[in-house]
Parts: sequence; structure tokens; C-alpha cells
Amino acid sequence: MKIDKIKQDIHAVLERLGLDCEVSLDEIEKEILQADTAFQSLLILGILGRIMYRADEKAMRLFLPAITEWKNYLPHRELGGLSPDEMMKKYPPGPYEARFIAGLINDYQRRLEINPATGRAEAGSPNESFDVEADFEKFQKEYLHRLPLEQPFSKAGGGFMTIKEIIIEERRQNGRPEKDINKIGIKIFAENTAEGTGWKIAEIEDGYANSLKELEEMRQDLRRRNRTRIRAIRKQFEKEEPYHRCAPEPHQFYCNYAAAVLLDDGSINLVMSLLDRSLAYKPDYKRALEIKRNLQCQKPRKNQS
Repeated sequence: MKIDKIKQDIHAVLERLGLDCEVSLDEIEKEILQADTAFQSLLILGILGRIMYRADEKAMRLFLPAITEWKNYLPHRELGGLSPDEMMKKYPPGPYEARFIAGLINDYQRRLEINPATGRAEAGSPNESFDVEADFEKFQKEYLHRLPLEQPFSKAGGGFMTIKEIIIEERRQNGRPEKDINKIGIKIFAENTAEGTGWKIAEIEDGYANSLKELEEMRQDLRRRNRTRIRAIRKQFEKEEPYHRCAPEPHQFYCNYAAAVLLDDGSINLVMSLLDRSLAYKPDYKRALEIKRNLQCQKPRKNQS
């Protein structure tokens, strides 16, 4: 998938979701550059959350491959400014490396498959939480130290070469730069799995719902107001704003954010700005209109942070 096609597909998704005026391709590219994987970005998770909320299968088919491939066409500092795609074209893997890496992926996929006889996968333990990143890293290390039956190169001093040593020798013979020759293997991210992204979105949504419940309890009974918790919730909303602006109901989020700032005795200018943002998404949103009207009727209060 070429970069022009990637951007075309992402733009088509943004249009389908009504986000093409809210999120730019440049903004998404910046997010991808700053993260190890696209789904570490709250903005991108928010877009995915809206797709899931709408159950838009076409948008999902366009979005997932495009957003995961985009990083392969962006420059990487650790690759000397080349993109992974450019690096692959300049130094394509030899037949042994390609075969071994394919074998690594296939072997690990089998490790994750459920055994009908036991109802469990080989990976993980029923009594412990499963960390797919750590498990794969350990599995890959063991895999690269295997001794394959086929030994295409002679080892100095005799003996058998490990898979890793064979790949290194093949790279050396193919003219791969010495500084890159030992960088072998691949990395997987929990966020790139369906379970990982679903868990992350659920974590954000659950935390948001719990915070709203806390704020409402404190609003109804000011004696229960806990400034430390209010400030923590306000910081939470500030951090997760990129997710919620792309999520299904951004008008509610910005109104709730305004309420948190208000309860924190924050800047009236900020409160009004957040209410205006809420009303930009839904001009007839009664709660935002009511809060704004009440504030406009009150005497001006000192602006705070």
C-alpha cells in the first residue's frame, strides 16, 4: 500500500465519520511519528472508537490497514532518516532471513491458538495476566538461538550456526551496513491487536464514566468536594481530549470538561471556551446552553488558572 493510497483511504474514512473538518492528515501523521505504533495515539484511538460505535464495516476495512501501514512510509531516525519501506528496498532481506522471520511469525501464531483438547493456548497462564509483548520478545529470543538443520554458511572455528548467526552472515555477504547488521527481529505491540485496542478504548471509557460519576456526586453535595480529585479529573480530561474530540459524542465531553474546570474554580474564559466548543458540535445542547446562560448572568469572578 503506497503512501498516496494510504492518505486517500484515511481521508475517505474521515469523510464517512464527519471528521474531515475536525482532523487533518498532517495531524494524524504527526501522531504516528510520535508513537511506536499508531494505536498508542489517543487521537487515532478516538477515530477507531467512532468507527466501532457506528459499526461501519467499510470504514474499518479502509482504516485498519492504512493506519498501521502509514508508519512504514515515514522517516525513522534509527534508520538514518530512511523509512522502513525505503530501507527494505535498499537492503532487501535475503532468502534465509525472509524464511526465518516468516517461520517466527507462524510459530508464534500457533502458540496463540486455542488447543481444542485443553481449551487453552500454549502462551500464557490461566492464573496470570498475559503480556503479549513480553511473551513474544522472549519467544523471539529463543527462536533466534535455534540451530536449524540447514547450515548454508561455515562457522569460524567449526560448529553449527544459530538462526541469528545465519541472518547476520547473510546480511554481511549482501553488503548490509555493519551498524545495522545485528538489528534482527520484529516487535509487536498489544495496541495493534483487536484485544489490545478494545481494552485500551474500554479503559478510557470506563475511567471517563467513573470520573463523571464522581463529579456529579461532588456537584450535588459540595461538602464532598475533593479538590485533589477534581484537579486529577481535570488533568485526565485534558490528557484524553484528543480521544474524545473524535469519539461519538464530543459535545458532551467538552461540556463535562467545562463543568470540571468550573468545579475546580478554574478560568471562566476556559470554561466559556469549552462550552463554545461543545455548542459548535451541537448548537442546541441544553446542558451547555444552561451552564453558559447561568455564567453570563452571574457577576464576573476573578479569572484563575
